[in-house]
Amino acid sequence: MLLKYGPSLLAVTGAADMSAEVEKAKTGISALFVGLLIPVVIVLIFIIVMIYRNTIGKKRKTTLIEDYLNEAEGLENSGQYVSAADIYENSLGNLKKAAALYEKGADYRKAASLYDLLGENAKAKEMYEKDGNIDDSAEVSIREGEYEDAARLYDKAGKKQDAALLMERAGRGLAAVRAYREAGDYRNAARMLEEEGFATEAVEMFGLLLHGKQPDASSIQDFYSYAFKLEKAGNTEKALEVYREIDKADPAYKDVSERLQALSPSVEVEEDLAGKVTIRGFIRSGSMDPKNSIKLWLQILKSLQTAYKNGRAYGLLSPDNIAVDSQNRIFFLNKQPSAAYVAPEKTKDIEPDVRADVFSMGVILHEMLTGSLEGLGSTRVADLVDGLPDWLDELVIRCIRKVREDRYQSIEEILADIKALSKDRKDPGSSA
Repeated sequence: MLLKYGPSLLAVTGAADMSAEVEKAKTGISALFVGLLIPVVIVLIFIIVMIYRNTIGKKRKTTLIEDYLNEAEGLENSGQYVSAADIYENSLGNLKKAAALYEKGADYRKAASLYDLLGENAKAKEMYEKDGNIDDSAEVSIREGEYEDAARLYDKAGKKQDAALLMERAGRGLAAVRAYREAGDYRNAARMLEEEGFATEAVEMFGLLLHGKQPDASSIQDFYSYAFKLEKAGNTEKALEVYREIDKADPAYKDVSERLQALSPSVEVEEDLAGKVTIRGFIRSGSMDPKNSIKLWLQILKSLQTAYKNGRAYGLLSPDNIAVDSQNRIFFLNKQPSAAYVAPEKTKDIEPDVRADVFSMGVILHEMLTGSLEGLGSTRVADLVDGLPDWLDELVIRCIRKVREDRYQSIEEILADIKALSKDRKDPGSSA
């Protein structure tokens, strides 16, 4: 069997192997062909596209541009400048031509925008101005560092504050002063005048800021600055007037009391103070304890009784107007006192009497005991200073009542009341 069919089987097997090899070769050739064909196809497509773009596409595009151009020129020739400008801007990309046509067609907003984009600042400003857009026109000038021109534009538009700021930025001090004043900004106008070396004019300008006003919590610092500027400029009389207004509003404000004292000395006062210390000096030094303060206060009251007999005027008492020499003698000066020590009726042009001095002495006692005017009339002195007897509160309160009929009516009444209130004490200044 093997001998009979063996050769045939070998022949069949050999043929099958050969057929498989042929199929493999065909498959490899096909894959190679496809691999080579793809790049060729891509190259051919690219070549076709390029040929199209450079022939038919280019011609078509040229035709389209020509159509837009012809349309735009036709619109321009017929006087439809804005429509023509729109084609030049959005279809042809010719911004300069579009800007000129927008301008010709009175569409200044679009013309300004394009001129600004093109960097043609002069034309951009002109168009913004014609459109009434002062802010953008001024902004172009500011970008170019042309602050004066920007200020001119703001001034033309009535924006005085903006004009002033730009004039100042341009180094035009006096022009800035004028613009600040026209804007009602007297504070900055005064500042600029001061920087320009016009001290007197600066003070006058600052005074306009306060015209018709009275010192209060919101304006008292401005009044203080005004008084200081007046003082610095040598206008002592006006400075004193303003310091007194501040003193009426807030007697404890900064160093107003000291400024009043410093600006209103006289030769007579300086001679009177030789070898003496004012009550103000004692208070500032903090050298007086409550016991000695009360003793000295009583001594002042008794000295007042003698002074009245010698014709002393009422309503002039304050820590600055009472002095003590080395022999503990009391002297009274006649300077205008700070408003804190002035009785309420005196500010109403009511003729003062001894009760006005009773008020002043009550304020002075509070300050001698506590070292300041804080808490006057609202806080008990016994709560402000340890070791003080309660009757001192009654004494101070009755002295400083606003209605003079409710106060002590005389010094004799005060002394009698102290004696009654402290009858169980060896010393009126000792604590309970």
